[in-house]
This record gives sequence, structure tokens and C-alpha cells, in this order.
Amino acid sequence: MTAPLEADPYLLPLPSAATPVFPEHLVVARHAHLNSRYGDAIWPLAPIIDDPSMEHGRLAWASCPDGFREELRLITWTFFNGELRNTFVRDRGSRLRTRLAPGTARNTVYQWWGMADWLHSQGHTSFTGCDRGTFSLYAAHLRKTITTRGAVRKALTAVTRLWAFDQLSARPIEIRRPPWDEEGMDDYLPAASPRGPENAREPLSEEVMGPLLVWALRLVDDLADDIIAAHKETVRLDRAALTQPSTPEGRASLRSYLTEHLAERRPLPSTRQNGKTALARQYIAGVTGASLKQVALAYRDRGLGALVTADPGPCPLDIPVTGQIAGRPWRSRIDYTETSELLRHLITAVFIVCAYLTGARTQEVLAMRSGCCPDPEDGQGRHLMRIQPDDVDESLDDEDELDDGLEDEPHLLIRSRHFKTATDPDTGNYLPSGAERAVPWVAIVPVVNAIRVLERLVPEDDLLFGASVHNRTHPNTRTGSLIVDTIRTRIEDFVTWANVEADAHDLPGEVIPPDPHGKIGLGRFRRSLAWHIARRPGGLVALAIQYGHMRTVLNTDESGRYGSRSRSGIHQLVDIETALATADAAADLAERFEAGEGISGPAARRALFQATTGPMFQGGLVKRDFPLKHSLARRHLARDGSVLYDNPQALLLCLFRSDRAPCQEDGRLSEPTLDRCVPNCGNIVRTDRQAIALRERAHQLEIEADHVPGPLADRGLAAAQQFRDQADEHDRTRFSIEDITA
Repeated sequence: MTAPLEADPYLLPLPSAATPVFPEHLVVARHAHLNSRYGDAIWPLAPIIDDPSMEHGRLAWASCPDGFREELRLITWTFFNGELRNTFVRDRGSRLRTRLAPGTARNTVYQWWGMADWLHSQGHTSFTGCDRGTFSLYAAHLRKTITTRGAVRKALTAVTRLWAFDQLSARPIEIRRPPWDEEGMDDYLPAASPRGPENAREPLSEEVMGPLLVWALRLVDDLADDIIAAHKETVRLDRAALTQPSTPEGRASLRSYLTEHLAERRPLPSTRQNGKTALARQYIAGVTGASLKQVALAYRDRGLGALVTADPGPCPLDIPVTGQIAGRPWRSRIDYTETSELLRHLITAVFIVCAYLTGARTQEVLAMRSGCCPDPEDGQGRHLMRIQPDDVDESLDDEDELDDGLEDEPHLLIRSRHFKTATDPDTGNYLPSGAERAVPWVAIVPVVNAIRVLERLVPEDDLLFGASVHNRTHPNTRTGSLIVDTIRTRIEDFVTWANVEADAHDLPGEVIPPDPHGKIGLGRFRRSLAWHIARRPGGLVALAIQYGHMRTVLNTDESGRYGSRSRSGIHQLVDIETALATADAAADLAERFEAGEGISGPAARRALFQATTGPMFQGGLVKRDFPLKHSLARRHLARDGSVLYDNPQALLLCLFRSDRAPCQEDGRLSEPTLDRCVPNCGNIVRTDRQAIALRERAHQLEIEADHVPGPLADRGLAAAQQFRDQADEHDRTRFSIEDITA
């Protein structure tokens, strides 16, 4: 007797009209009530999305071409409820997963709809009639309409998934196998380009990042108290206006308020509604204690409309203004009509500080919750004192803190969830709810202060960037955070606002210029942090945050690397950027020497030899070869005695050799601690250009010494003399290409 065949676990039964769209084990609990049924005209995607920063979206089947609607409905349900066979994924040797992340799954379905639209335009009414020639024409259509190789690859991969999941449905329509699945994709893709959209985002220029960070920190540290007080007062006035009843006392107060304004010819408080000037009714009601109905009657009876239109007035809030910009009050008063904008910019400033000074990805920042950075406690349970902004310089330069790391000194830690690489360790499938970071971020003071600002606005354990709190236009419409597109738009608005303020306060040096590589965006913050740590620029960025401390924090947490994860972390970007920076320093030294510039220092000849004959670390950052780049960068930086570092703060170059480096007292690190350069170090190299800069710095200190008290003047003059001595030493010992050839 023949044994019955075992049921195929990958084949799914035919759903009925009442079958849930998403299986129970994939549904996010707080969105379970949104799970629609197979026969519904609209399928919300929220039930499987737990990333607070992701837009939920939906599938509206009326938008799908008629002939393809039911075919795609069944395949889409199979796609959401089933998973690809392991053999299918393994045989293709690619990064395909048996189940996709919600955002990628949504985009895959949209790709299917896009193909259905194209087939419909070609006269097709079903996927069944698609043959090899049809698939080839569709690939040609994609190459013509989509310019990037990666985007075309994703579209063709989506078609491969369409064919694969059709085979797993209870009623397959027998879509034919795409030819690129048999032959490979190269012949169906646009030609590869060495540079272009596939390259990683460029870092923000120092000229942009400096003032951007300065304005963000200014709002967090100097202006937050005023903005939050104005926000709370505005909320109080609005709530009073909407709830208080009509009373004789309110009517009398309103009459007195209006009579006083009219008698003194003071303009009436106004606001903008639908692009027109209007009486600020809620403000007046809140200030006077009258009801909105009483304000409306007074508006009609006293003919206030024409007065407001002809001479609109402000709506000053009765709160003290304590914040300053450049030593002067930043406002004489805060207006009721600007509080929403100011609060929006404050929230954006917090995001900029957190995203840039942690190196966290956008999703990870938007997933932070109130309480994610608790105050540490010492051994006796006492909370440690919070470092104030004025104390930053001294606290961050403390050598004990720099050396001991987390083992001996308490640090503030930030915990959040990560999403990009969150996968099930058993199946490798994406985890829609993300995963708690195994290693928290080590927070520096500006980030902690920024987090504390938002904790004053959101309930305990709520999302710091929760949409229900920070989007007053559409409150309580989303359970997650502000979405990526919203933050991106708000950053551009923040730049516009900051530039207006810089002009108003006569601060031309703090205007945020356009970035040469386009909009600021969000993904560029991580790359920018790594670039600025590696290059250690001067200017406003250096004033805003000390990069020496940032690099120390990057290398001293429990994992040995700040922000690391099993697959990637911000430390990898820092390694690559550092390798690129050292390669640039070596190339620049060789070019200057060839052009006749002189060099000096105990390591000058070794540095020149390495710059002209040693291996170079070359190439930009490209996503697809990122692991290889990181491996090459680590090997490049590990060449003790051969890597040239630029130190623009000390105005010297360092050809790092660990056994000659006074900055490496314990010998633990394989790179220089550029914050601790000493004049007699055996690794120093200096150029004519740096000697000129030393004299310029000395001259500036001498000018400043004429305008400061005695002890400070003496200290400045001593430093100036030290700089001149270093420049003179360079002149005495320098050599150039002419000296060698002679």
C-alpha cells in the first residue's frame, strides 16, 4: 500500500472573503484592530508595521487594473501570509529572504501593480499571457524609465517574487518564469556606472554642518525654556478659549480690553487664516476670560473685521523671555502666533543634535522614548550631577575620563531599537518590531540635554518624537513618531528660520549656506559625523563639540567600539573616513613637496618616503563594497609607522609610530590621540604652510592679549611665543626638493 503524500507546508489554502489579510502571528498588537479582510476594497498595512517612523500606507484595490485585480489580490495575500521555500532562496545565491520587511513588501506589491499598469497599456488583461518576449519588453521599459541600475534590479526582483509566490498560491495563474531568473540580470540592467546614485551619501560640508549644529545646540541649551513656556501658555489660552462659558464677567473684561485698544489706537491682535488676516479670537478669549461666542458677537457688533485687516496687531504672550543670542535677548516678547513654529524648530533641533552627535540611524533616533537615557547612579545610589553646557570644555578634556572609559567612570547611556538589521536569528527573516540594541550608545552632554528637552514635552515612556504630541495639525492620527519625510522637510524649514534669525541678530558667520551636494536630508548625518571626527576640522563645528572626546567615546564602551552591532556600526564609517583622511594627508604632503614647499620635523623624511612610495587607500564609499572597504581601511590604519595623520588644531602632521608617541602612555591604541600632541614628539612633521599659520595664530593671540586682564594676557602671550618658537624651529630645520636635488 502506498503511503499518503505529506502535505506541502509552503502551499496555502484558498482564502475566503472573510479571511484576515495578515496572519495573527505577524500582526502588531496595537494595530490589530486595523487588520482588514480578504474581500475588503482597502487593505491597511499598519497591522504589520511596528517601526514608529514608517509611513503605514494601504492597498486600495480600486487602483489596480480590472483584469489583474483578482489575480494580484490572491498573490498578494499569499505573499503576506506565506514565505519562499528555503531552496528557492538558497539556489539563487543572493540576498533574497524568505520573508521581507514591511516597507520592502509594500514596495514589492507596488512594483507588481506597476507591471500590471504597463501590461494593461500593452493590451494584456492577465499575467497568464506573458511570455519571454513580454518580459524582455518590460525590462526594456524599466531601463528607459528608471535611470539607476539598483532600482531596475529591485523591479525585476519583484517580478521574480511574483512568479515564485504564484506557485505557492491555492489557485496559481501559471505566470511564466522571468528570463533573468534563468540567465542572470546583467543583460537586463542599465550599464553600471563608477559613481552616481548608488554611491553613499556625501558628508555635509563643514561650512554647513558648523552653523547648523550651532543653531541646533542654541535652541536646545539657550532658547528651549522660553519656547516651552510659550508653548504651555499657548495651550492654556487655547484650552480656556474652547472651554470657558459665557459669563457677565467675561463680557465685561472683553469690553474693557477692546475699548482700551480702540481708544489708544492700538492694533487688535490678529492671526492668519486661509491666507487672510483675521482677528485672533482664541487668543482674545483666552486673555480676557470671555467665551468664543462673546468674541464673535463683539466682532460683528463693533465692526472689528475692517480694523484688523487695515492694521493687524501682535498677540504677545505674558511670559518672561530669558534666552539670549550673542549676548542679547533673542526676543522682546514671544507671539502667540509663532509658538507652533518655534516648537517645531525646537523638536527639529533636538533631532539634529541626536542624529549627528550619536551617529544613530534616523529610524533609531525616531524610536527613542522618554526615559531612554536615565541618570546613572553611583555606588551609594545618589544620582550623578548633570553636566551643564558651561562645563563641557573642562569635563570633556579630563584625562582620567578619556583613559578609563566605562570601566571606572559612569556614563549616560541611550537605549533604543534598531530596525535595519533586525532579523530573526533562527530564520534570518526581518523582525517588523525591530530589536533592542545589544550595546547602548554612550551619550555626550549635548545629546543628553537634547533628550531632556523633549522629556519635558512627552509623557513617560512615550516616543520622544511622537506624532500625536508634535504634530498639532493632525494630532492623534498616528500611533508612531513623526515620519521621515516630515523630519526631512522640517530640517529645510529649520535652515530657513535659522538664516532669518542670523540676519536679524547680525551674525553673518552663522548663516547656513546651501550644501554643494544638495539638500541636507537625513542619511548624511552619520557620514558627516564620521568625516568630521576623522578630519577634525576647525571653525564652528570644533567650537560646537569636541571631536577628540567623540573619538574617545567611540572606542571605549563595553563592546570596544561605540555604537557597534554584530554587522555594522558607526565605527566602521569612522575607520573608512580616517583611512581616506590619512591618504589625503599623504597625497597633499607629496604634492606640496613636489611644488617646492619645505617640510621639517623628526619624522619628515620618513613621512616623505611613505607619501611617495607607500600604498595608498583609495576610492569612495560605495554601499555594495562597504565591508571590503572597512576591511581595507583597518589594514591601512594598522601599518604602524606608515600612516600620516593631519592635526589642523596643532598645525602639524603626525606620522604615527606607537613606540615614539608620548600621547600613548599605556600603548593601548593603534592611532594617535591628536588632542594630546606634544612639541617634542618624534612623530611630528610640519610644512611651510603650517609654519605660516602658527605665526598667524601667534599674532592673533597678541592682539587679544591687549584686551583681556593681566593673567589671561600673560597666558596668551606665552602661548603666542610658543607658536613663534615652533615656526622658527621649522624655518631652521626645513628642507625642500631643491635641497635634495642639489
